[in-house]
Amino acid sequence: MLSNLTEGDIRLLKVFAKVVDTGGFSAAQIDLNISQSTISTHMTSLEQRLGVRLCERGRSGFKLTERGQLIYQASQRLFAALEDFRSDAGAARNCLTGNLAVGIVDSLITNPVCLLHDAIAGFNAKASEVQFTIRVTSPSEIERMVLEGSCDLGLGTCGQHSPYLDYEDLFEERQVLYCGRGHTMFERGDIAVPDLNDQQFVRRAYAAPEKLPAGVKLGSTAVADLMEGVAAFILSGVYIGFLPKHVAQHWVALGQMRPLLEDTLGYQNPVYLVTRKTEEKKPVLSVFLKELRAAHGQKPVRKVGVRRLAVG
Repeated sequence: MLSNLTEGDIRLLKVFAKVVDTGGFSAAQIDLNISQSTISTHMTSLEQRLGVRLCERGRSGFKLTERGQLIYQASQRLFAALEDFRSDAGAARNCLTGNLAVGIVDSLITNPVCLLHDAIAGFNAKASEVQFTIRVTSPSEIERMVLEGSCDLGLGTCGQHSPYLDYEDLFEERQVLYCGRGHTMFERGDIAVPDLNDQQFVRRAYAAPEKLPAGVKLGSTAVADLMEGVAAFILSGVYIGFLPKHVAQHWVALGQMRPLLEDTLGYQNPVYLVTRKTEEKKPVLSVFLKELRAAHGQKPVRKVGVRRLAVG
């Protein structure tokens, strides 16, 4: 049984955590850049050090044991504590160190009011030693990663709000309904809301405020969790769907998409800055949040539930 924790044990725990996060040895070897046989050797070594069976692996696939689940949860707390220590130690010598992970929705950077790049530049000038990671995924996945701690903050158009997260309106993006070339409405002149009835509609896999008038009945046989997926369905000429205006403008300019009833159905959707509800944030996160707010010319105003940012 493990009587003292060594640097080698921490490396083995990180291999174990990656196997769990990716769902098995095969997927983990890509992220770890080592062979399955090496991963298997590491896992066996860790099990011997701990004196417990961590997982079942074989033809039936990868599955954590009950004790393996406990060890995984404990390893996550250990990694977080180590990161907090590195961050606090760096702050003690007036040097920001450690890791910062930011989750963002896809196509966010093409929004002209998104100034994430300016915040990154300002942060790097103050904390060039920090290992900075950006992960691009869906809004619901961003919330999950922020909750579990694999991301320190997220930027996304979150349709639902967790009571364990703080949300701040950072900026907005305009959502518009589009059809693609080849669609029956693409070449039509005036289009009215009733014309939308029975059209094939691509919906988003996550909770999204796709605002359609009451009584409009759409077929929904297409689902996408990222904007590129929605765009692909629209470009097929079969489906209509909502896209951020700044995302669709490329295809509109090429004559491959057309907005539908923008004045009637278009709406502004807030992009939230999402963080965990904690009394004290680690130094690297606090510095980056300051840069992010400053880049957008805003300062936080606390409210119950969602926090909105006031210009000033």
